[in-house]
Amino acid sequence: MDEQEWMEQYTVLAAHYDRLTFDVDYAGYAGFAHRLFQKYRIPGRLILEQACGTGSLSLELARRGYEMIASDISPEMLQAAQAKCAGLDCPPVFICQDMCELDLYGTVDGCVCALDSLNYLTDLRRLRQAFKRMALFMNPGGLLIFDVKTPRMFQRLDGVSAVWEEEGLFAAWQYGYDRRSMQAVHTVDLFERQMDNVYKRYGETHYQRAYTREKLEALLEDCGFQLRGVYQDLRMTRAGDEADRLYFAAQKKK
Repeated sequence: MDEQEWMEQYTVLAAHYDRLTFDVDYAGYAGFAHRLFQKYRIPGRLILEQACGTGSLSLELARRGYEMIASDISPEMLQAAQAKCAGLDCPPVFICQDMCELDLYGTVDGCVCALDSLNYLTDLRRLRQAFKRMALFMNPGGLLIFDVKTPRMFQRLDGVSAVWEEEGLFAAWQYGYDRRSMQAVHTVDLFERQMDNVYKRYGETHYQRAYTREKLEALLEDCGFQLRGVYQDLRMTRAGDEADRLYFAAQKKK
């Protein structure tokens, strides 16, 4: 998937993203990252969030005293994030960039990339490039934290349809997964009620790829990181074979 296709995702959803992800524990994720940053004694408090979306995690980390740089490829998501964080004493610096082409003015002390954003890099070469760019702009001893959906989770979602409804908004998802290529697709249809009580339909198609734990660990090592831990939840439970989601912590080699 090229950059233009990436940008076409999360354009329509940007306006409704927070309503659709009401159950995401951003405060819990920020606490998880904070504990890891403390445990591995990162060299400072300047943190980059890759694929920041509407800025909820950057907001929570900023509230914990971190200086934030927040990057996303979607201008629509960044606009929502800026509005959300406007009331902070020290709001994040927002940049519109492809995570595979990260280009900062200096280096950061840590990086977070949440909610399976790296699964959206469906080409292994682009995933490797993303890791390399994060390593390039991270201080030695800095910590990278990210999570991914596992192949097991994608397999469980294959063929699943889901619906969600709230006042004035109806959403429907359909999921598909090819085990051989490890490529996944899900379509999202949104129906938004207009002033005349007629519903307007919007649609997006999202593409992801599953990566094995072993492949991710090898890539991190190759790109200049030392693996520190792999967890299956925000309570820092060590990951087992039945995990649907993996949380990685990897430290920039000194």
